[in-house]
Amino acid sequence: MSIAKRVVSRREFLRLGGAGVAGALLLGSVGCGGDNKSGENAIRWQAIPAYSLQAPDENRVEYLQNAISSWEESSGYAIDPLVTSSDVTEAMALLLEQASQNRAPDIAMVDSYIFPRFYDFVQPIGDYLGDISLSDYFPFAREVMTGEDGEVKGLQFTTDVRVMYYRTDLISTPPTSWAELLRTGQDLLSEELTPYLFPAGRDEATVTTSLFPYFWAQGGELTDADGTPVFGEGENREAMVNSLSFIEECVESGITPRRVTDYAKETDLNGDVASGRTAMFLGGNWQVNLLKEIIGAEQFVSQWEVAPVPSMEGGPNHTTTAGGWVWGVFPEDEEKQRAGVDFLKTAFVSDQGMAGWCSIGGYLPPRQAVFEVPDYRGNEYTDTFREHLNRYARNRPAAETYQDISTALQVAVGQVVSRDASPEQALETAVRSVSG
Repeated sequence: MSIAKRVVSRREFLRLGGAGVAGALLLGSVGCGGDNKSGENAIRWQAIPAYSLQAPDENRVEYLQNAISSWEESSGYAIDPLVTSSDVTEAMALLLEQASQNRAPDIAMVDSYIFPRFYDFVQPIGDYLGDISLSDYFPFAREVMTGEDGEVKGLQFTTDVRVMYYRTDLISTPPTSWAELLRTGQDLLSEELTPYLFPAGRDEATVTTSLFPYFWAQGGELTDADGTPVFGEGENREAMVNSLSFIEECVESGITPRRVTDYAKETDLNGDVASGRTAMFLGGNWQVNLLKEIIGAEQFVSQWEVAPVPSMEGGPNHTTTAGGWVWGVFPEDEEKQRAGVDFLKTAFVSDQGMAGWCSIGGYLPPRQAVFEVPDYRGNEYTDTFREHLNRYARNRPAAETYQDISTALQVAVGQVVSRDASPEQALETAVRSVSG
């Protein structure tokens, strides 16, 4: 089942890693401890720190230790644990370079939206899935896991989703369209209350949470099939101007303060939410447990509900961004492939494995059946998150140009919020930045 390798160009490598890639090259992949195992029967398993035996969460470490030790006893193989950079962009850049040089670990985790760029390097693993059905995965995950040839290239084992949170004591019916959101926000506007918040700083959350759902719901596309940026052309341009104009209108109407440019991540909103002075905000599913800890579980659940990110026209026409992680299997030796997939199924992908890991880490399962596993621990909003994953979620493009697009559009959002540029001017600057 070996596949031909291609060499990653230096330009592609640097595009993914940016200026920080040197740090990843210096850090590299290092063992998690002093008892690393090597040899023919060792599976080199690489994760980012939070998913490894170096995780600061004792529960995660205990889960992984138990999963590894029990699998080793029954398999005849040993797990050689490796950890890479906590900077995801750097970690993925290094892994892509290693894979192109045939130096990748046997198993490594890959950011889901980037995974298609590894298709030439990972091994097809569909023959090893056993009773795990590809059709059980949400559509956006199936798309990432399979190549154009229909072969299963990887195993997604976590996911997440972005939604709109709203206060039920203030809003009886959540707005579904931009016009409804503006009216609802203006009805709530007062010195004591901020109607609508979202991240608008220099970070990925600004585009994945606060921009792309608006843009995609209008049918907009960031790149064409070849990965060429097209967000500034034709109907895509119109959709992007509309999206930036709506963000501008939120600020100009007063329902969103200009200080949202200080919020780089969704969790940066938690202080405002906990203060009781926020009516609606865009955020991720992972904020539920954090906010329950800050506010108190009973109070948070009694006050807050979740709804789709409002779209231009409303109704059923919504989209949102999904994320998560995929395991890639790299060795050409078929026995190691089979053993590697067996370990991944045991610890992360089977019904019990995915239920266990997603419960420990607070993730959403990318497989529908796992939501019904008794050992999976969700929360009061899990059923809604599941519905959004199935109906609205999509991935960012895996194009080599994506990082430049993301950075340029983060700047564009910030310019519009800060009144440094009109939506049209901000978009033109973004287009020039990417094309240049």
